[in-house]
Amino acid sequence: MFNKLSYPVILTVILIGLIAFFAVIIPNGVFLKPRVLLGTTTDVVYLGLMALPMTYIILTGGIDLSVGFLMASAGMLCSFVFKTTENLPLAIFVCLFAGIVGGALNGLVVSKTKIPPFIATLGTMSVFNGITWFIGGSHSFVSSSSLVQIGSLRFFGSLPFQLIVLVVVFLIFDFIHNRSSLGRYLHAIGYNENAVNFSGVNTSRVKFGIYTLCGFMCGFSALTFFGRSFEINSTTGLNMNIEVITLVVLGGTSVMGGVGTIRGTFIACLIVGVLRKGLSLMGASGDVYNFVLGGVLVLSLISFAYLEKKKKMVSRSNAIKNLTESAVAGSGK
Repeated sequence: MFNKLSYPVILTVILIGLIAFFAVIIPNGVFLKPRVLLGTTTDVVYLGLMALPMTYIILTGGIDLSVGFLMASAGMLCSFVFKTTENLPLAIFVCLFAGIVGGALNGLVVSKTKIPPFIATLGTMSVFNGITWFIGGSHSFVSSSSLVQIGSLRFFGSLPFQLIVLVVVFLIFDFIHNRSSLGRYLHAIGYNENAVNFSGVNTSRVKFGIYTLCGFMCGFSALTFFGRSFEINSTTGLNMNIEVITLVVLGGTSVMGGVGTIRGTFIACLIVGVLRKGLSLMGASGDVYNFVLGGVLVLSLISFAYLEKKKKMVSRSNAIKNLTESAVAGSGK
């Protein structure tokens, strides 16, 4: 039976197997070079930073389809402010604040209007995309050289600064998930929101908080995005929603809510990073990567549905067995 800890272990085995596969396929041991292997994460750090709060949201049975375009609009505002003022601290503040405002808007719509999260964030996705096009149009905005330099830092010649950032953020989110009452509330809301409301917990406030947190992380993600890309444009957010959701689902979080771990999402981020870097070194196009990623998402959903069905069958079997034993014991008295 798969328990809370076993699924991340399975993902770790898949990660190791994937690394071994690319190490054999790609000649001259290029993939196993420390700079390349550790660098696999730099292409997905910005996705991982959005996937961690997305895990919280999906745990409650919600979803946020706007993360990609919110990240793009926050990054576009950051670039625009820096271009017009050349004030980097102000540009960073605007980027983070824009993310918070966008996340709060999502949280307000979802928690107060009771509109399904899918519909609500589909609408705000269009709003954020419109903001991006209004500011940038068809032009690209170049990032601050300082942000690029910080994002490109490597320690000891191989360890990316962005990987350190992702690990630190992961540890914070994992601690909150496993060691705080918020983590328990997230699972409980996903299982039965009405019961949580009756217990005295303000579920609307919890939802508003996690959507706002997700917005902040979108702004923060935009800053790290500049570490791998020198510019941002109006199409930057395309496909990011699918990539982020894939990380969460691949990590073992149920789209129905109530089941999932931050650790699984983190390992899934590493898996997708290895997959992207491996395919790139093999000369595969972006279309091939999107095809493979879509396949991973579908297989993850099918596999998780199968495991959940199997788990329910085992639970039902155990319940029937216990009832039978109780009946036999009662008749023997």
